[in-house]
Amino acid sequence: MRNSITQWIAKICLLTFAVGILFSAWPFAGAGQRAEAASIEEMRGMWIASVYNIDFPSKQNLSVNQMKQELNQILEDAEAMNFNAIFFQVRPTADALYDSALFPWSRYLTGQQGKAPGQNFDPLEYLISQGQKRGIEIHAWINPYKITRGTASSPNLDITALSEDNPARLYPDLVVPHSSGELYLNPGEPMSRYLVLQGVKELLNHYDIAGIHYDDYFYPTGSFDDAETYRKYGAGFSSIEDWRRHNVDLLIQETNQLVAQKPGAVFGVSPAGVWANKTTNSLGSDTAAGVETYYDHYADTRKWVKNGWLDYIAPQIYWQIGHSKCDYAILVDWWSNVTRGTGVKLYIGHAAYKTGDSAQGTQWMDGQELNRQIAYNREKGTVDGSIFYGYSALKNNTLGIYDSVGEMFE
Repeated sequence: MRNSITQWIAKICLLTFAVGILFSAWPFAGAGQRAEAASIEEMRGMWIASVYNIDFPSKQNLSVNQMKQELNQILEDAEAMNFNAIFFQVRPTADALYDSALFPWSRYLTGQQGKAPGQNFDPLEYLISQGQKRGIEIHAWINPYKITRGTASSPNLDITALSEDNPARLYPDLVVPHSSGELYLNPGEPMSRYLVLQGVKELLNHYDIAGIHYDDYFYPTGSFDDAETYRKYGAGFSSIEDWRRHNVDLLIQETNQLVAQKPGAVFGVSPAGVWANKTTNSLGSDTAAGVETYYDHYADTRKWVKNGWLDYIAPQIYWQIGHSKCDYAILVDWWSNVTRGTGVKLYIGHAAYKTGDSAQGTQWMDGQELNRQIAYNREKGTVDGSIFYGYSALKNNTLGIYDSVGEMFE
């Protein structure tokens, strides 16, 4: 644990940042792909996950050459399938797959958080440089509030196991343990939000990324121990739920303001597919989802679109056409109505990983469900593109989807 003086100095520095972040002059990187980000006609993207070594790196402690080979293969596959964008998970928790002054090197790279890869290799920098050669955008995918990953049965709540320079070690008063077995930055603490924003600014300042991308994790589902924080900051709000949504609103607004300072860069979010069910909110979709972002994650994604706080939204509509509780077509129609006239682009998140999984239903067993969904999007004429999860199903050509999706995008 850093001593109290170090923590005090760090907090003063962060508070100084908090005052100046939205008004500071912006040092730009090269224009490059940022200009392309705003002009793409059809988004054809894929998520590349680093958490748990899902996609990259395939395992910890690879050599620099092995990491380069894996990143090259990802780009080659993207190019072969006629994809034009990669959403690269650069901060899966409070650690980094890039050379950061704020967050320690990720343990998913070397097996030890805070330990740099050999030759101080920067995966994000390399992926950007190689992506530009192929005309493929690289978006920086961030999980804003998660500090650790774990489960209720296998919790990961020991803050002392983190690198000494991890923000959770420097600012332990911002940390909330959750019943999911994970540690979170407390979204109700202004310092948490400013820390996330500082990380966004660092990425925009030092890397020629196409944009900033948040996933679907804001407040965790279930109870969250922030009653004391609500007492401290919640005056004027009728409920803790409204206050929580306000906290996430601020993060989205301020991230949007930061990204807007950099010409061509875009900002978007990929929330869970259902904002709210119609049975719980009259403005919601005709669905019966178990998770509603408005109520479970305190993420008012509909409001963000209506207020123009995003350049795009990419709901994860991970169900098939005709699903009994969450019909893909019903949700595409609902999101199309939400985005209509707002100037916010609509990208659909597709569940490539369900292809060939018999437990997901017979429609995922013919290798054509993704194609049916792409065709539906194009027929609607209100969808601006697609992003696919996960890469392994595409790479392995499960039921031929490497070939068939690539043909759809020719």
